[in-house]
Amino acid sequence: MTWQSAFRQAEEKIAEVRRSGATALHLSGMQLTEVPESLGQLEELQTLYLYNNALAALPESLAQLTQLRTLSVFGNQLWALPESLGQLKQLESLNLSYNQLTVLPESMGQLTQLQTLNLYNNKLMALPESLRQLTALKQLSLHGNNSLGIPSEILGPKLGGLKTAVAPDTILDYYFSTRGAKGRALRELKLIVVGRGGAGKTSLIQRLNGLPLNPKESETHGIVISPLELDCDDGPVTARVWDFGGQHVLHAMHEFFLTARSLYLLVLGEREDMAERDAAYWLQLIRSYAGEAPVVVALNKSQARPREMDRDSLEKNYGPILAWVATECAAGFDETIGSLVAALTRAANGMQEVRDLFPAKWWEIKQWLEEMTKPYLDFATFQARCNELGEVDADNQEKLAAWLNDLGIAINYAADERLHDTTVLRPDWLANGIYAILRANDSRHSEHFAKDGILTVEALGSIYKASEKLKMLRSAEYPPDKLAFLLRLMSLFQLAFPIDDKGQKLLVPTLLPVEPPPGCDEPRDADRTRIRYEFAVVPGPFLPRLLVRTFSLIESERRWRRGAILRYGDARARVWATQDERWVRVTAIGSEQDRDELITMIRSTMQELFTEYKDLHVVEQWEYEGNWVPRQTLEDMGVLPSEDEEEELER
Repeated sequence: MTWQSAFRQAEEKIAEVRRSGATALHLSGMQLTEVPESLGQLEELQTLYLYNNALAALPESLAQLTQLRTLSVFGNQLWALPESLGQLKQLESLNLSYNQLTVLPESMGQLTQLQTLNLYNNKLMALPESLRQLTALKQLSLHGNNSLGIPSEILGPKLGGLKTAVAPDTILDYYFSTRGAKGRALRELKLIVVGRGGAGKTSLIQRLNGLPLNPKESETHGIVISPLELDCDDGPVTARVWDFGGQHVLHAMHEFFLTARSLYLLVLGEREDMAERDAAYWLQLIRSYAGEAPVVVALNKSQARPREMDRDSLEKNYGPILAWVATECAAGFDETIGSLVAALTRAANGMQEVRDLFPAKWWEIKQWLEEMTKPYLDFATFQARCNELGEVDADNQEKLAAWLNDLGIAINYAADERLHDTTVLRPDWLANGIYAILRANDSRHSEHFAKDGILTVEALGSIYKASEKLKMLRSAEYPPDKLAFLLRLMSLFQLAFPIDDKGQKLLVPTLLPVEPPPGCDEPRDADRTRIRYEFAVVPGPFLPRLLVRTFSLIESERRWRRGAILRYGDARARVWATQDERWVRVTAIGSEQDRDELITMIRSTMQELFTEYKDLHVVEQWEYEGNWVPRQTLEDMGVLPSEDEEEELER
């Protein structure tokens, strides 16, 4: 359809509505480049759809539609709006998304009946102060206007309905509190460095900061945080570099700290036979906890040579990697470190959150937190100080706490009622406190403080004193009144399970013996059911969580770090992860009814755990006639009932 024929057709539709007295007009998807001025004759029109055309401007005659309630003009080429738009006093819904708007007219403040304003995906550079006059506004969408500098936490969900939408007042208050001298871009990010122990993470971080390689560098305990300045296109950006200890026992605690709004550096060591599996392992954790956060991979200890890896499959399974950089920390390979710095800088260039604007009063609160010497404070004190520094809105105080948490400035679990009373100021305080607990049975201690994986509040004081001798932490920073809080955190993140009524005694799976107790071999009975789950790599937190969730089924003390014996009725099942980190196996025996019930409980728990990880690739297989066959195949063959059939049988 040519623009001339589209224009004539629009004129005909306008004429038809005028003759019929209809109150709605649809001129959408017609490739219109302009709207006939005769539109102004429809003085009783209440609904006008002009979406998905090629309009560069709206006609002045639009101002004559004084009864208009709904106006939808999304998907056009509008670069400006007429001042006369403010004359549409009855307008309740205005959709201007997917246009080219850079500014809005001050007259929009006259739309006092407006309830919904959608400006999604435009190019707005500023908002008029008059928007604060829209007292009836219930929903405001400004996503996709990056130059406004409003972070996603303030804007709320992109497709949220009225129940989930952020109040327009909250969005506008934040925006106008960051204008001019009132605020500026934060220009900080959290750079999280992950990888197995021995991959060379700490040495690589030192080299990024221009320091020479220290061949006697000791292992990292918990988390070490240090600054790194990146010279981005629009000026310097400060990265808070988080160096995680690589010991496997620490992997279960990553959920504390792996957040969005962060840049990830995955360091892979020199063993080529492990590099691909390690990449899958860490990428799986990052995607599960941090979604689509940017990732750079350093192929370390490579002598600057490219390493053979199936990068295409990894990116297909776990999302795009911004760069794969071969690095070497030894002298003479400075160009590899320079390449890594360049890759991290490019990644920071693409992170909009680095450029989100921070209100001046938030800057003061942030500075106050950073200057405090105490490692923690209660949330009420945080709120009181926010009030003193000008942030009196409780919702904004919560948003600021969440933002500071993502940036790694002050860890906070305000969303959980059990933990709302404490804001942890220093992330290393929390990390090292948990780390010391997970190393309570370390061979360097004079004794095991959590025999058989059982931890008590009374033992924590001794654990921290012993850990201080190993230079893990300062025990004075962990007073008795904070010990119960640390145990609650461990329970919340499924690192432990309370085994008494008061939560003062916990089972910590990562502190269980490595070897199974006597009598825990896989059952060899002729009548048995065997299941196995094939993973790309079993996530580090998976087994501790499985043991925590099935604790009530564990038979006596038949549990170890990689598995347990579960009992229901006269049925027993051995559930365990293999040492190669690829399989979780289940072998069950007992009467058919009790065995089926036990297997159902185990499978249900496994399925719940699977849903907590993104991009978790698992295949469930059953032993059938001496072969391992995917569960789905057996269902298709009619050997096993489908999920729907099982639910029907249960009913």
